[in-house]
Amino acid sequence: MDRCCLTLLILSQLIICMGTSSTTDAAEIEPLTIKEINQTWQQRRERLQAMRVELSQETTSSKLRYMKSNIDDEDVPLTAEETRRYLQEQIEYNTQYSLLLDSPRFRYRSWGRHPYLQLKEMYNHDMTVTTDGQTAALSYQFRETTNITIYKEPVEPRILNCIDLSPLYWSLLAGDPCTETSLDGFSPKKQLKQIQGIDCTVLEKTDKSGVSRLWVAPRDQECVVIQYDRIKSGRKYFTYQFQYSNNMQSGPLPTTWEVKQYQFYENQNYLTYASKFKVDSIQSNVTIPIEQFKMKLPPGAHVSDLREPNPQGGELNYIVQEDSE
Repeated sequence: MDRCCLTLLILSQLIICMGTSSTTDAAEIEPLTIKEINQTWQQRRERLQAMRVELSQETTSSKLRYMKSNIDDEDVPLTAEETRRYLQEQIEYNTQYSLLLDSPRFRYRSWGRHPYLQLKEMYNHDMTVTTDGQTAALSYQFRETTNITIYKEPVEPRILNCIDLSPLYWSLLAGDPCTETSLDGFSPKKQLKQIQGIDCTVLEKTDKSGVSRLWVAPRDQECVVIQYDRIKSGRKYFTYQFQYSNNMQSGPLPTTWEVKQYQFYENQNYLTYASKFKVDSIQSNVTIPIEQFKMKLPPGAHVSDLREPNPQGGELNYIVQEDSE
């Protein structure tokens, strides 16, 4: 089985979540400034870290994302009729997550039965992503073989956001430079908007790829993110929406969030990905030994080390021997 192809399939998984809003009449309440939000976020991150988190995920996806490529990572030409059909046909699967969060150190494992390209089989997905602040690595198992990639950068944004966890960062680590949740480019709208009964500051950013909007709760709720939307060409592309419960020691913590992603085709917006996450447990302000953030190289693992060039050219690839650590 093509290891590169499976890596691309895993890394292609995105996540995303939704909600609606209406203008609030609470004219006496002013929108928060970027400075106020960043200060509140920083205080919250410092109080919460480090964290142990366990998640459950239920996903419904259109079949198109699996049918438009084959196991050799080649595009599969589809007719308009096939494209419409695969956009509407769905497949379901579940995933579990176990995470350690102590920025800039991260470790998470995800596992479950996932569909493979062309939907010819379901495979046992099992992937671990780690960074100890010095070395980032990704490991996945497929058909009894462990495949590991070691990256050049100590924090690799591409792998930190490759396993449906961008919403988790917005709900627990918003503003952290390692999680791509900066408010750079955002500005507050003049009116508050109400969502889930909460008067929120709405932040908006426009760039060449579209519009991003954040709904941020008041400071007495620690400015947690209630909703995040991404809009392309005037149409909703994806959305996250969060539910929180208040913890006496830790403050508001996420309990669930939903992710929805859309694809516009033939003048119609199709829901192509819907996922619901449940937070099974969160332990905050814990001590996690740094050794738990290091990737172990078990004997027999197939390793691609991108830190050092191969003297013969290309990537440095090897199989871990019995006496290796």
